[in-house]
Amino acid sequence: MAKRAEAGGVMHFLEVFAVGCLIAAAIFHVCMLIAFEQLTNKINKYGPNLVTKSSKALPQIDPNSPLIPLELKNRFQLYRQAWMVVIAIFIIPVVIYAVTKAYVS
Repeated sequence: MAKRAEAGGVMHFLEVFAVGCLIAAAIFHVCMLIAFEQLTNKINKYGPNLVTKSSKALPQIDPNSPLIPLELKNRFQLYRQAWMVVIAIFIIPVVIYAVTKAYVS
């Protein structure tokens, strides 16, 4: 009985932590979308359609384009990499919770 109560406490912590990470990931995602939009506007001042957006993916640029200043290219790539790393970090507790929940249940 004690192990079951202990497992319940750990599961509750993981559940709260996973939900918190999902909320943090959502907030970070919205902030990054705003940052990408502002950076896209700066880049598109140098020419039309330099930033390509697909409906579900992150925006992309041609890293070999001579029209885009190097500083903006580097910042754009940094934003993309930061987005991927931070979202992955926020999703790890959700995956751990889901796997743990599957084995405990």
